[in-house]
Amino acid sequence: METPEPGQADGEEQMVELRPRTRSNPEGAEDRRSSTGSLNNSLASPPQPAVGSRVEGEGEAASSDSPPTSASAAAAPVTATGNSTASLPAMASTVKERPKPPQAAISTQIPPSAELHLRAPRVNCPEKVIICLDLSEEMSLQKLESFNGSKTNALNISQKMIEMFVRTKHKIDKRHEFALVVVNDDSMWLSGFTSDPRELCSCLYDLETNVCESFNLEDLLNVILQKIELPQMENIQTIPPPFVVRTLLIFSRHAGMLQFNPSDAAKKMLQSPYFFFDVVYLHNGTEEQTEDTSWKDVYASFSELDSKGMCYCFEVSLCGPALELHNCMAKLLCHPLQRPFQSHASYSLLEEDDAPENEATV
Repeated sequence: METPEPGQADGEEQMVELRPRTRSNPEGAEDRRSSTGSLNNSLASPPQPAVGSRVEGEGEAASSDSPPTSASAAAAPVTATGNSTASLPAMASTVKERPKPPQAAISTQIPPSAELHLRAPRVNCPEKVIICLDLSEEMSLQKLESFNGSKTNALNISQKMIEMFVRTKHKIDKRHEFALVVVNDDSMWLSGFTSDPRELCSCLYDLETNVCESFNLEDLLNVILQKIELPQMENIQTIPPPFVVRTLLIFSRHAGMLQFNPSDAAKKMLQSPYFFFDVVYLHNGTEEQTEDTSWKDVYASFSELDSKGMCYCFEVSLCGPALELHNCMAKLLCHPLQRPFQSHASYSLLEEDDAPENEATV
């Protein structure tokens, strides 16, 4: 009696070749299930998760404490598949409801550079520069070291620097105007606005220092308010102003923190996008001296006057070289509407002294 060859009685089902064992088909499980037909007859095939889906991997990790092995999967392919088919929707929902790991809270604090923004267009409009020169006795101290090594006072250096500043600004734009205010116990308007540097310099050098008991910043601002009228523009961001007003105060007193109670008009002037209050503070202290730090309080008081972040404030030690004062006056030549924030400015010229990304080379 001849026995039939295996595969002939099963018809076309045995003609299907088994797929090789691959990562997507471990142990040839799919071929065995299709050949027996048990899954196709009893349960509908569940939808297969897409490649890279976290459902399959996380479901296996959640349903078993120990990692699955290929031997246990091959021992009972039909039973395991049937159980996993029934529990797959539940595992998928479990994965979806699994709480996400806590993420670091995003800081709501805005960097200072993002808070500060220039509202007026960056145009080279004419400037009305009000130079305020302190005439206190500290300006006459022979402390600054000149280029030849000799000692000189801050008043002489400041006078020369003011003249260089005015003449250089006049060469840049002959529409600029300049005025001079002297600061003693009270502030006095000495020279009105003029576009002729010679007119201002004619009354610059006939000045003497005095013993000053106090400094009234509010009085200085009131003197300025009486002489200026700031532009009133309907669209600040797009229409350039006809001019801007800049006050340049050269100050050298050590009275501690300034007592300043500005009037409403002074506050409005300081907050105007067309008014700038630059300061060069000359002091006797140094960074190495930890005993007397009152000059830092004065410097901080001037810095707090700037609510827009667009004013420049420099400090120069009278115990150092006069070159520092020269450098500060050179930095102030830039137009207030076109210069960067002081904290972003970089004045390096050498290639090896590359400025950081958040700094603007002037």
